[in-house]
Amino acid sequence: MSMGRATPVYYKLVIVAASSATEIWLGDDAGHLVQQAVGELRTSLLPGDYGVECGLGTSPYPIHLTQASRYTQTELEAGPTCSRPIPQFPPA
Repeated sequence: MSMGRATPVYYKLVIVAASSATEIWLGDDAGHLVQQAVGELRTSLLPGDYGVECGLGTSPYPIHLTQASRYTQTELEAGPTCSRPIPQFPPA
C-alpha cells in the first residue's frame, strides 16, 4: 500500500479596505510579499500566519488563517498589531 501525499487545503481570504483606493499588502510569516491589491484582496492560501497592511508603511496586523475568513480594515485596526518580519535570504 503506497502512502500518497495529502492534498493541500487552501482557505479563501477576503480583506476589504476602508477606501476603494487603499492598497492592501499581504505577507507571509517570513516577511515575503504574498499578494497586493487595491480596495479589496481576494485570495486562497494555505493555512498559516500572515501579516496584512492597509496602506504601505502602516501598522501590520496578524492573520492566523485556519478557515475561510473575511476581514475589514476597521476590524483589523481594532485588534492587535504585529511586528513586520525582515525577510532572510540565503547567502549567495
